[in-house]
Amino acid sequence: MQVEFKNKLTELGLSYSIHHNGSYSISSQQDFANQINVRLISSLPVNMQVHGSKNGNDVLAMGLFRYKFHASEQEPDICVFAFQNPVTTQVEFLIVPTQELLSRQIKKNLGLVPYKWGEIVFWLMEDGFIYDTTNISVEAEWYFLSKGVNRRLADGTDLDYSEYLNSWRRLIV
Repeated sequence: MQVEFKNKLTELGLSYSIHHNGSYSISSQQDFANQINVRLISSLPVNMQVHGSKNGNDVLAMGLFRYKFHASEQEPDICVFAFQNPVTTQVEFLIVPTQELLSRQIKKNLGLVPYKWGEIVFWLMEDGFIYDTTNISVEAEWYFLSKGVNRRLADGTDLDYSEYLNSWRRLIV
């Protein structure tokens, strides 16, 4: 997934350097002084029995991620979660500002700061919406993620990460 990420950066005309901790400094090829710090987090293998739908929701792809921020390192500006889409055989990228990610995780964890590490599961649905389904119960899956007449109850909530899916414009500085 790292190769696909680097290829996309090159395709977008962005320059990058990789730091010893695996994070990237990204800038435009015209303005090297204006950089953003990005952490690429690749999905771990997913166990469909554990992390998949328990209610028969049509999940196109999913990613399981563990991240860790070290106190001695600068927090990245953006976290990029990469996972394989088995239907299209493409890598999907979820490009989320770190402060937004942490804010949502703090709300979800009732104020506990998941600063040092965290685990998150994303489901990409067949209609292109993507949701944080970490530790979702069978009842919550049915209530929030089963598609009603026009939409899901999770649409537009902190569970909905759809606006960040393959949102490369967030990396253009």
